[in-house]
Amino acid sequence: MVVFLLGMKMFFTFLVTSSNMALTPRTQLAFGAIPILVVIVLLFSAGCTSSPVKPTTATVNGERQNLTIVTTTSLYDTGLPEMIQKNYEKTNNAQILIIPQDTLHAFTLAKQGKADILLVNSHSQELLFLEGGNGINRRTIAYNYYQIVGPANDPAHIRNLTPEIAFRKIRALGMNNTPGIVFVSRGDGAATHETEQKIWVNNQYNYPIDIQKSGNWYIEAKKGMEDTLLMANEKGAYTLTDERTYLANQGRLQLTPLVTRGPSLLNIVSVMTVYPANPDLQKIKAANNFVNFLIAPETMTAIGNYGRDTYGRSLFTPMSTGAPKGVTADFTTPATAIRPLVVFYAGSLFKPFNTLQKMYMTTHPDVDVIAIPQASGNIIDHVNKQNMKPSVIVVSDSDLIRKYLIPGNASWYANFAKNSVVICYTDKSRYAMEINRTNWYSVLARPEVSYAISNPDDDPTGYRSLMSIALAERDSNNPEIFESLIGSETGITAQHSNGITTIDVTKIVPVTKKPVIAVNRSDLIPRLKSGTVDYAFEYWSIARQNNLSFIDLPTKIDLSLASQNDVYRTVQVKRTSGTEVGTQIVYGITVPAMATQPGDGIAFVQLVLGNPGQTVLLDDGQTPIVPAEGYGTVPTELANLVVKK
Repeated sequence: MVVFLLGMKMFFTFLVTSSNMALTPRTQLAFGAIPILVVIVLLFSAGCTSSPVKPTTATVNGERQNLTIVTTTSLYDTGLPEMIQKNYEKTNNAQILIIPQDTLHAFTLAKQGKADILLVNSHSQELLFLEGGNGINRRTIAYNYYQIVGPANDPAHIRNLTPEIAFRKIRALGMNNTPGIVFVSRGDGAATHETEQKIWVNNQYNYPIDIQKSGNWYIEAKKGMEDTLLMANEKGAYTLTDERTYLANQGRLQLTPLVTRGPSLLNIVSVMTVYPANPDLQKIKAANNFVNFLIAPETMTAIGNYGRDTYGRSLFTPMSTGAPKGVTADFTTPATAIRPLVVFYAGSLFKPFNTLQKMYMTTHPDVDVIAIPQASGNIIDHVNKQNMKPSVIVVSDSDLIRKYLIPGNASWYANFAKNSVVICYTDKSRYAMEINRTNWYSVLARPEVSYAISNPDDDPTGYRSLMSIALAERDSNNPEIFESLIGSETGITAQHSNGITTIDVTKIVPVTKKPVIAVNRSDLIPRLKSGTVDYAFEYWSIARQNNLSFIDLPTKIDLSLASQNDVYRTVQVKRTSGTEVGTQIVYGITVPAMATQPGDGIAFVQLVLGNPGQTVLLDDGQTPIVPAEGYGTVPTELANLVVKK
């Protein structure tokens, strides 16, 4: 029997090593132990002994579930996943295998169907994973903060600064070869390294060029956190670390925490059920049960106490005590969904679609609506160039569907709402008491006044703002307006030929004064409210939703009326992906041809086009088109909501 067991262990070890998974020693032990335990149980139950072996998990009704959790190495090293595993197995008829990986490989394994659950701490990668329809029931369970540690004498003088300012100072001194200024990076793609890169990017640095290859002051350890800390300690250097690894090694370090708070240091832990290419309903339900276990009050309490016995303090703050400031997180909704519905929608629809998302899931508890707001141009590119497969597409310029998705990736669309361009401002904006719909362009042209537009190369709000400026030039017969407001330093040009003005935005140059070209349209209102800019070109609905003052532009230039389309068409914008001609602002919706859940997609469109959707849109400043205008082969399920055009 011993020979048999050894042979079985060798066999399972071969299976693990041939799976191309980079496993840690602790995980390799887990892989080796589980097959042996299974074989022993089988042999005893087959009569090899007269004394049956008790199962290692609690005996409960139902078939025993084997669940695989993939987690990040930085989270695994805290020991939290193993604590949760043990607590779960005590009360559930389940065997859990935990596989720690660096962030990229963790999500790769899950996409390959080699995991049932993701327990991770990488917000950006989680969103990409959900975008692809690969996960459901994402819940946030806890958070803590990374720390910038360094020599006690702090030669860069970064103590208690913001993470971004601290990094800037370290880089500047390092680039000047200042003695004692060294930064050691994990450099291994783990969540800690990802957070470090985010801070560099927040400072507008090109990480591969401005940081990785910028000099001897920056060292990549290419190792785990403990080894990275020890290397930084040896060199008297700065590094970014999680608190647990620092505390565990504090006795042999001469490094001290110098920066311990800041939004960019926030480390949020999330869990989600993996939705593989060939879903197993029972596995999904078992994974959902684990998610619900994590968000239960008892587990939240256990998470809040974790670390106190060893380190004298909790390593994590459970979400049950409240999310960090500025963080919107779901940590209470039961995980009931068994399939995803991915919706890509225009960012200007964020508020109404947040409401519609919740309404749909209330009546369809088996569906998790993964609603992703993006610039409409990016939505089209994600489908055409990146082969993304959302089940619903909603854009703020319906012509984008007609021009770029039909006939290859869509066969129909419906126009369902209207809007207009306005100029938003606050009481603190310069000349707020003076500006009006006839003098706005002269006020914005003043040297001390700043204003912002969203990126016109991918966002309709941006290219429509430029259209309105060019139309104002025509309407007022003032050929200086566009140049005075946009200026050649932005790289945006306007050419006039045969009565048509062509604005070229394919070579935008970032500027810091005016106009401020916001990379993400979601940055516009925060910039305005914070006083970073005085004015922002936006949609009327956004102004209303945010209770902002605004200039209501004349209809000849605000792109609000179909009757003015002949005027609007005298302006066009050349983007990287194509040329857009000025027309009335109309929102479009479709279920693309490659939709993974087309039935759910059509049901969601019914909600948007029906009375509930119209009410939500109207309340949030969008003017619904009733009935919606349908083009192409509109599904029969929408016949009572759409008039064919």
